[in-house]
Amino acid sequence: MKLTPPPLKFVILLLVSAAFVAMGIFLVAQGKPLIGWLNIVFFGLGVAVAIVSLLPGSNHLQLDDEGLEVCSLYRRWSVRWGDVQTFFPAFISRRELVCWNYVPGYSGQRAGRVVASHLAGVEAALPDTYGMTAAALADLLNQWRIRHT
Repeated sequence: MKLTPPPLKFVILLLVSAAFVAMGIFLVAQGKPLIGWLNIVFFGLGVAVAIVSLLPGSNHLQLDDEGLEVCSLYRRWSVRWGDVQTFFPAFISRRELVCWNYVPGYSGQRAGRVVASHLAGVEAALPDTYGMTAAALADLLNQWRIRHT
């Protein structure tokens, strides 16, 4: 099963970032180069991220018998079903995401898990909810986890 994020949020990011790039160009033309160039560079990165995010295959969540694979801006990482205690929705920085803690004895990514646990109170989280609510996606992932462990 493959889930992809809805493109609307990336289209909005593209439009807002492009507007701020245009504002930066205007500020440079008005003799305010520092703030103008900061706008152009910072929001230009937003334009680039939005464009890449809109390309096919750049972002998805793939579920199979072994576990889940996350692809975010073409970077892939995976988690085996048996390594997860349970999936649950949680708020991280005012955004509800699907999170999880690993089973006791799991030794992978030890330093990253410690840092994440101190910062967010969870060991790991998905970067998106792929068009679902966090609760619905957590339920779906738990169904897959139970079925395949």
